[in-house]
Amino acid sequence: MTTILHAMLGKGLGGLEQVFLDYQPILEAWAARRGGRCVGVVRKGGKMAVAQANRTPPLSAMPALTDWDPITVGAARALVKTYRPALIFSHGQRPARVFDKAAPADVVRAVCLHKPSFDVTPGTHYVCVGQHLAALAIERGAPADHVWLVPNAVKPPGVEAQPFAEAGRPIRIVAAGRLHPKKGFDVLIHAVGKLRAWDYEVTCEIAGEGDERGALEGLIRDLDLEASVTLKGWTGDVAGFLATGDLFAFPSHQEGFPLTLLEAMAVGLPVVASEIDGPLEILTDGRDGRLVPDNDPDRLAEALAELISDRETAVRLGAAARQQVLTEYSPQELARRLEAALDGMTSRA
Repeated sequence: MTTILHAMLGKGLGGLEQVFLDYQPILEAWAARRGGRCVGVVRKGGKMAVAQANRTPPLSAMPALTDWDPITVGAARALVKTYRPALIFSHGQRPARVFDKAAPADVVRAVCLHKPSFDVTPGTHYVCVGQHLAALAIERGAPADHVWLVPNAVKPPGVEAQPFAEAGRPIRIVAAGRLHPKKGFDVLIHAVGKLRAWDYEVTCEIAGEGDERGALEGLIRDLDLEASVTLKGWTGDVAGFLATGDLFAFPSHQEGFPLTLLEAMAVGLPVVASEIDGPLEILTDGRDGRLVPDNDPDRLAEALAELISDRETAVRLGAAARQQVLTEYSPQELARRLEAALDGMTSRA
C-alpha cells in the first residue's frame, strides 16, 4: 500500500495552488492503483480550503503558522500518525520543513520547486517545473537521480482568441498575474505609454490583484494613461479573459514555469515575453512568440508595435503557440511525467 500526503500551505489562489490542484488527481489515481490513497493537505482558513470545501475526496486542512510553531508541527504529526504515508509530497519549502519534523526518517520526501529560492536537504527528491530549477537543485547539492523535471501544464481551453478580428476598435493588449513588483507590470504600463506616444491605438487590461495595485494606479495617473490601461482585478475565468485580447504581454522579471504564459498561448494569442528563465524554455523567438530583454519598456513596446504592424506574422505566432502548448504541455503529458517521477522516487527511496 502506498499512501501519500500531498501538502500545500499557501494562503492564496495563485499559480502554486493551481499546480497543487493539477497534481492532486494524478497522485490520487497513482496511489489508488497501489492500494493506497493520496490525502491533500492545505492551510486551515486559507483560500484553497474555502474554495475546495466541497471537493470529493475532501482535502484535509491544518494550521500553518511558522515552521517551528508547536500547533503546526503537532497537526503535521497527527496527519502522519493517522495516514502513515510512504511519501510526503510538498509544494514549496514550508510544508517540507514542517513535515520533516513530523515524519519518520524512512518516509520518502519530495518537494515541488516553483521558484529559485529553496534549500536542498539530503535524501529529498526535487520535482522541478523548469529546467533551470533542476539545474539549480543539482548545483546546490541534490543528486541527479533525485531531481525530476515535470513542466507545468494547462487544460485545453474552451475558448480561442481571434486576434485583430474585430475591426474599428483599438488593439487590445492583455496581461494577467499577481500585482507584485517581480511581475513587471510597471514595465508594461511604460511600454503602453510609448505605443500611445507613437500613435498606436491600443488599450491594455491587466487581470490580477496584489499589494502593488496602488503603485501601479499611481503610475497610470502619472503617465496620463487612465483611458488606456485598466487594472481589472482578479477573474475566475482567465482563459475567457485572455481570449478577448489581440496580444498578450508577459513582462515578468522572475518565473518558474509560468502558467499564465501557457494559458495565453493555449488560447492562441500572439505573445511577447521577457527573455528570462521559464519563458526561455517555452518560447522560441520568431517561431511561437517574441522574446525581449527583461526590464526594457522600449524593446517591449517595439516588439508589440511590430506585431501590430505585421498582423499576419502575429496570428501565425499565436497559432504555433497554441499548437505547442496543446501538444507538449497537456494534462496527459503532465500525468505521464509526474507518474514517471513517482515511480522513480519510490523505487529508489
